[in-house]
Amino acid sequence: MRQCRRRLHALVLAVLGSIVLLPRAAHAWNAPAIPPCAGLRWIVNVGSLRQAQQTFALAEQQRVFDSRCTFLVTGSAVPADYRAWSVVRTRSSPSLAGVRRIARSPRVTAVLYDPESWAMTPSAEQLDPLAAVCHAAALVHAHRKLLIATPAVDLVRRVDREAAQRDHRYRAFERTGWIGAMAKCADIVEIQAQGAEANLALFRWFVDAEAQQARTANPHVLVLAGISTNPDGRRVSAQQLIEAVRAVRHAVNGFWLNIPAGGRYCPRCGKPQPQVALRLLQTLATTATRAHAGGQHRSPSGQP
Repeated sequence: MRQCRRRLHALVLAVLGSIVLLPRAAHAWNAPAIPPCAGLRWIVNVGSLRQAQQTFALAEQQRVFDSRCTFLVTGSAVPADYRAWSVVRTRSSPSLAGVRRIARSPRVTAVLYDPESWAMTPSAEQLDPLAAVCHAAALVHAHRKLLIATPAVDLVRRVDREAAQRDHRYRAFERTGWIGAMAKCADIVEIQAQGAEANLALFRWFVDAEAQQARTANPHVLVLAGISTNPDGRRVSAQQLIEAVRAVRHAVNGFWLNIPAGGRYCPRCGKPQPQVALRLLQTLATTATRAHAGGQHRSPSGQP
């Protein structure tokens, strides 16, 4: 049985490897420049923002996110409230087939490839996410778009049975070296650390280790960390989120702020918690104002 699995894995590697025709470090030459940003960079989903308007007012959303620092993830149609925003227009896909389709759109500047251990990512892409990300980079850069790679930590279960135990999956994922290798192909990498928010030491260690891995491989790559108001349906307080952000602010260029609701992409997430995101953003704004008044300026390593 193990021999059959090894043969299958080798076959998948050969197929995906033959698709990625360019050297992995050479894809980025055809990518557009990443827009300059003086502050934190954000990835946010327009659907989450729209649902949150009753708690997180549109004017407040616009104050925080209406800039070139924001990768605004939308569907094929952008809601009217957000069409005039000056953001980096982004669409996401959990599969290479979707990446190929989105990359052709003239309305998109960045493509977010989100491979995870779920039915929406084909098995071959789950078995070798590194080859899949570099294939995505070739597809996206061919259309002069930016690639954001956001591999889920649960992918490690496909290559390391020990990682099925929740307490070990972050360390097992770090040992794969995937984020560092993906940084040679992608323009932006996101560390999906949100599931570790309740364990601040683990969250800090994982983000620090993965960010160092990415920048060692590619000093020019942008590195973001994932945070969530309710990861996998678990409640976190605004204070926990604030502490998580402060713990890794030195290591990253920004964050993917998830405000998930139960549905196909997160069946266990339950009711969204926008008030947690609002408290976080208000605290960050207050801290930034005080730092500016005191003449302080902090930026993560690698901030362009």
